[in-house]
Amino acid sequence: MSRPRIFLRPPLLNNKENPEPNDYGGNDGASSIDMNIDDRDSDLERLRHSREFHLPPIVKSRVQADIEQAQAFAITTALFAAVLISLAQVVQPVDSMTPAWRTFRFFTYSSIVINLSGTTLALVIIKMCSELPYKAHCMVIFDPSSLPARLTKDAIPRDLLLSRYELLEKFGMPRGYKTLDTGASFWVLSGNIFTFVSVLMWVWLAGDTIISSVTTVAIVLPIFGVFYAIFLTKH
Repeated sequence: MSRPRIFLRPPLLNNKENPEPNDYGGNDGASSIDMNIDDRDSDLERLRHSREFHLPPIVKSRVQADIEQAQAFAITTALFAAVLISLAQVVQPVDSMTPAWRTFRFFTYSSIVINLSGTTLALVIIKMCSELPYKAHCMVIFDPSSLPARLTKDAIPRDLLLSRYELLEKFGMPRGYKTLDTGASFWVLSGNIFTFVSVLMWVWLAGDTIISSVTTVAIVLPIFGVFYAIFLTKH
């Protein structure tokens, strides 16, 4: 009588050699490893792209133009404020109580405040534009769906090329930049108007009629030229 044969199956060590499939027919351990490898490769790709990333020429030129314009605004408004502060000290104490001199004081002091505010706004614009390349690099690393991160595969959409503010926002510019830039232009223009009015009033109050008339013509014509130039730059 022969004995029955007994086959022993070797035990599995921590179930690593033949892991059981999950409910979806896959392997949880293998899939998690693959996901980790894909994520790591994606992170390395974004880091490599961030080192090679540069702002597109159209964005770089727009930022540089805004910085130069803001610098010009800051210098102009600061000079106007300094001149008006000196002009305010010229007002004669005796005549300062008349309505004409009171009006002159109003325009002079208002011009000083407006010009100093314009200088501050221009400096804020310079700061925002200077930080744009850094923000675009951060978007390449931390936001794969952003436009800077997709520039290696996709081109800039055509509709963005026609809207400079929206284009800058896609590269990290704050959403309030359009309002700030438009407000700064309006603020600087208002400061120029108040400054010219103050100078004209001082000419009429401090000089005789002939000199005041000639000076007014000499001042008004360049003023219209400056405003027309500003109008052309906005259109």
